[in-house]
Amino acid sequence: MRPHRSHGRLQAATLVLVGLLVATVALGAVATQVAGHAYLSESDPANGEALESVPESVDLTFSGDGVQIVTEARIVDPDGEEVAGEAVIDEADTQRVSIPLALESPDSAPDGMYTVHWEVLADDGHTTSGSFFFTVGEEELDRDAVLATYEDDDDDGVAGWEAGAKGLVLLSLVGLVGIPVTAWVALYPVVGRNEAARSSVDSRLTRVLAGAGVLLFVGVLALGLVRAASLDGLSSGALSEFVGTSLGAVWLAQLALAGVIAAVLLAAATRGLDRRLWLAAAGLGGVAVGALVGSTSHSATAIDRLQGTAVDFAHIAGAGLWVGGLLVLALALPVALERVDESARASVAAAAIRRYSIVALTGVTLALTTGLVLASWHAPTLEAFTETLYGTALSAKTLLVFVALGLGGLTRTVLLRRLESRTPERARSSRASAGRAVREDGGRTSEPTVLVRRAIRLEVAVLVGVLLLSALLTSAPTAAVAADDDGPETATLEREFDEGVLTLTTLPAHEAQEAFFVDEGAPVVFEVAFTDGTGERVDSDRTVSVLAHNERSGTTMRFDLEPTDDGTYASVQALPDAEWWELRITGSVGGTFVSEWVDGYAIPEGHGHDDHDHGPEETGFTTLLRLGAMGVGIVGSLAVTVETLRFGRRENQTGE
Repeated sequence: MRPHRSHGRLQAATLVLVGLLVATVALGAVATQVAGHAYLSESDPANGEALESVPESVDLTFSGDGVQIVTEARIVDPDGEEVAGEAVIDEADTQRVSIPLALESPDSAPDGMYTVHWEVLADDGHTTSGSFFFTVGEEELDRDAVLATYEDDDDDGVAGWEAGAKGLVLLSLVGLVGIPVTAWVALYPVVGRNEAARSSVDSRLTRVLAGAGVLLFVGVLALGLVRAASLDGLSSGALSEFVGTSLGAVWLAQLALAGVIAAVLLAAATRGLDRRLWLAAAGLGGVAVGALVGSTSHSATAIDRLQGTAVDFAHIAGAGLWVGGLLVLALALPVALERVDESARASVAAAAIRRYSIVALTGVTLALTTGLVLASWHAPTLEAFTETLYGTALSAKTLLVFVALGLGGLTRTVLLRRLESRTPERARSSRASAGRAVREDGGRTSEPTVLVRRAIRLEVAVLVGVLLLSALLTSAPTAAVAADDDGPETATLEREFDEGVLTLTTLPAHEAQEAFFVDEGAPVVFEVAFTDGTGERVDSDRTVSVLAHNERSGTTMRFDLEPTDDGTYASVQALPDAEWWELRITGSVGGTFVSEWVDGYAIPEGHGHDDHDHGPEETGFTTLLRLGAMGVGIVGSLAVTVETLRFGRRENQTGE
């Protein structure tokens, strides 16, 4: 074996990895937070807007991702008839969709409430859906119909099949990326010219990589079929429509690459190929597929393609170096040790682990740095970590990462100390003890092999859990979206009277200063409930009415609330003038007249409290995450460089 040559190989790999790390930190530092998926940010007509006549079309504008396919675009008129034409995606701006109204005679279109139902396939491969309404003429609105438009939303779920397919893709990618690198820089150099050991490693790694290649092909195939099925069920028509999109073209490229990778690695495992060929096929093929996966991620589709793809791919690569390298130590190093002289096994195991430690340190730094950048994009507040599915999964993933880091540190310190105590240089005086084998499995396995397997097994299991949580994260709406898309806010105000409590609920609205806030001129559901002293809901003995007065404009309006099936009294009304309103709510409970006052504020047009743009402003927490990413990246890069130099000095001194 030639120490200077193998050390040069390690230095070259380290320089490439550190360069990738620095570039990723730089890209992450200048990027802004984003929200994956395509979410409706505005419409024309706007939700709840009152029109004098039927519009020619309904125009939708999405935030986050662009739209690949409009899977549903329905407009239902007051008579229950569908009056939508074929939806058109703006070629110049795929975040804009227009739905024409197909009316025989616009002048004869009925007055009342028109409901728009939409569903789209976004650039990141996820479908989002929703509904809203607008009104024509002076017809009264039905409370249940208005509430139904707010409830008809299916954006926050996670498709189990999609998460499972992504899990297969991620698991296989970390193996394809990490195993070749670790084998090249950490394992083959330490077994030297021992052909028996190298052949055993070749045999084991080709089988493992062939399995990873097959899993990659299956995962990519399943992911594309799941996305095609989301259009209109799994059919040839849906598949053809999906393939015709840019997202479908990326999928075909992934599938073709995965097929080639699997074929080459299966050939290497069954018939034997040159080592450089199958290592390159696995490593470079994994990099290519990983880059394509990153190009359709939440980050890449909702931000600059280069920045989003680079950060997402670097995150996968970091996990690959860490987890893939562990697989080499767990599966290939033990078979190599069985072919090495018994007296040298501890030295070989220690040398391989020291080399892998540099690879792992680079991978951990890369994964943590990019993970913090991704968190700053997709979970911009501390509350997002506890109040959304995305944040909960991210918190669990972070916890498991720290557990794995602790196990890795323990492995390196304790295991290396025990292995080095058995090397000839440190234990010549007790050669008989150091050479004594502790046998397992019928006497085939020595103590260094046992130590390596036991120490690494638990860390691998924990990191597999991390990867599965990553698959869940890539399939769920980001916390930035979920926190901003929980549906309309509701304001609930209570007023006590002698016989009980009057509760006024307004929707959509928000509550502040013991008052409700709504948009000027927007239809609002007003709902009143009466409860007695025990908290039981009771009926009113007389018509429940609201008298509303705007002091600034002098406008006064009165409307009655109709009883509902759930024991409340409701009406859909709009406050036509801006600023403060005083509302007097009257009814009768147990023969006692009830009269209570509530304040409300109509927000002037153009000054809404929530613009629903799904693009949150920078927060202190976001800044903290980015500073953390830069700190981890800088410290990690220095640590990798120092560790590599230290290893080089040690190798030159010992000739390992």
